Amino acid sequence: MAPLNLKLPPAEEIERVYNLFKPLEWVTDPLFFGMENIPKDKPVLFIGNHTFMGIWDASIMWFRLYHEKSIYTYSMVDHAHDKIPFWRDLAHTFGMIDGTRENCHQLLSSGRHMLIFPGGTREAFKHKGEKYQLIWKKRLGFARMAIEHGYTVIPFSAVGGEECYELVYDSEEVLKTPLGKVLNKLGVRKEMMIPVIKGVGFSPFPKPQRFYYKFGRPINTDIYKGDNEDDHNAKDLKARIKFFVEEGIEELLEYRKKDPKRKLGTRLWNQIVKKKKKKK
Repeated sequence: MAPLNLKLPPAEEIERVYNLFKPLEWVTDPLFFGMENIPKDKPVLFIGNHTFMGIWDASIMWFRLYHEKSIYTYSMVDHAHDKIPFWRDLAHTFGMIDGTRENCHQLLSSGRHMLIFPGGTREAFKHKGEKYQLIWKKRLGFARMAIEHGYTVIPFSAVGGEECYELVYDSEEVLKTPLGKVLNKLGVRKEMMIPVIKGVGFSPFPKPQRFYYKFGRPINTDIYKGDNEDDHNAKDLKARIKFFVEEGIEELLEYRKKDPKRKLGTRLWNQIVKKKKKKK
């Protein structure tokens, strides 16, 4: 098994990519809670919910961790990411690694920070009526890995990304169309059927929602004594993480209802006022 190339991209390359996302960060005016819960002295597993399509809010969180905490996170992604030109290179800058068990072991054994969405593509490509639901099924691999390597887990929750796009046809509905049947015959997996969506108008540009994040308190896995083969241990850790992620989602949704800056006009005005104050 060839070792992963874990050399970080040059800082200037990361900043170059960040500049592409700056306008989105300015418009969404992201709000973070619980950053103080992130340990300063050891690597952690950030485990949380994957919002619908989930690229914009996840990217902003990635950059916030990098800029404010000097944390470069790696994440496991579907093999399909490596087959898409341009995106493949951008994904590597974000620390996205082919999602194999061997790669995950190498990352954790080398003490790297990892960002994990247990729901994966299925959770990102939600069906109608599944907004803010965790679709983790019976997956226990992430919990077993955390226990085996003695990693601390930081559960996180994200709100806002689900409203960036309107779901026109979910993957189940696409599968029933002539195009879906052709893709199915070509071997495209059901969970990789991209839903039909619309953002601003009928464009692919995301609706400018405000993004909210919460990092929960650290979950220490030492109590499991490295016994990752015990199903009870893995299920218990998964249940604990799931509880705090869902609790965080509920808290953020409640906060959003009362947030005076939720509306785009208010956010933009506040950003303008901030810039004027800085100039003075």
